Amino acid sequence: MSAATPSRRAAPSRFLEAFGDWTPRAVVFDCDGLLLDTETVWQRAQDTVVAAHGIVLLPSDDIELHGSTLEVAAEILASRADQDEQVIIDDLRREFDRELGTGIRLMPGAEEIVRLAGSKVPLGCASNSWLESLDEKLMLGGLREHFRVLEASDTVEHPKPAPDMYAAAARALGVDPTEALALEDSETGARAARDAGLRLLAVPAPGHPAPSADLALSDLTDPDLLAWIDTW
Repeated sequence: MSAATPSRRAAPSRFLEAFGDWTPRAVVFDCDGLLLDTETVWQRAQDTVVAAHGIVLLPSDDIELHGSTLEVAAEILASRADQDEQVIIDDLRREFDRELGTGIRLMPGAEEIVRLAGSKVPLGCASNSWLESLDEKLMLGGLREHFRVLEASDTVEHPKPAPDMYAAAARALGVDPTEALALEDSETGARAARDAGLRLLAVPAPGHPAPSADLALSDLTDPDLLAWIDTW
């Protein structure tokens, strides 16, 4: 008589409600504000450039700047400063690289989630950073080794909120986008993942509303997230 097959662990109820019996064959993570606290680094760099040029931002600018590309941020700042965009781009790059040199912090739960997910399925990272910067940030954060695929603003024709990056990452991981899960903190990235056809977990940055997603979590330390991944 053969031994009984071990029963599969049950997913937490709210994940069952959101995803049913669906499980991903690949996972694509955002980077900034989700895995690494680079939003703080970027904000310091941006504040320095804003102050240096005497820029006065509008309340609506904050929404557009959150999760945007370097180019979009430069366009907004340049328009407010009546300054050449390339000057602002150069200033933002310089200040961001300088701030990165002071160190980088992982978001709570990021390392554990990436390690556990990576033990189950192949991982990608999709970021509106330029590729060289994304690679450097993940190296500094100690996470680079876990990602098989990196997609960035300069690896696709259209960065987030266009779906190009997430679609490209899923296919590079060998799956259809509908078989992949995305994790995002911003509406810009969430829209990109949704439009590409990925299922989506939203983990909004503190002080920001949760983007529309299959399920929203307060942070990556949520024990139900670990329990769900353990069922894959």
